[in-house]
Amino acid sequence: MPKLTVGVIITLVSVALSYWFVDSKCSQLGQEIRKHEQQFVALEKERVRESARWDEKKTPEKLERAMLQHGVAMNYPTASQVVRTDKAGRPVAGQLSLVRIGKVRNASEAVVSTGSNR
Repeated sequence: MPKLTVGVIITLVSVALSYWFVDSKCSQLGQEIRKHEQQFVALEKERVRESARWDEKKTPEKLERAMLQHGVAMNYPTASQVVRTDKAGRPVAGQLSLVRIGKVRNASEAVVSTGSNR
């Protein structure tokens, strides 16, 4: 056989083997991608289910029921219990809560001052 024919045959066999190897690797990677996509879909469904369960538990009625089961009785704060602050962290003037705090403080100072005079 001439050297040219042998070289062409070896080249064709090499290309065919390379193609077969690359095709096999692509198929393997495709199967792996499909497996990961299926895992992703399953995890996404689970996330949606858990999100729905969590949202269901966050309703005011369910939160109140759960707190009562654990012995916690809580209500939303009234206007006299909320202190609003400015950017510097100082209380904003003219709030009901500040008036209430002032009354409580004055009452406690009066009790302390009358108790020390005895």
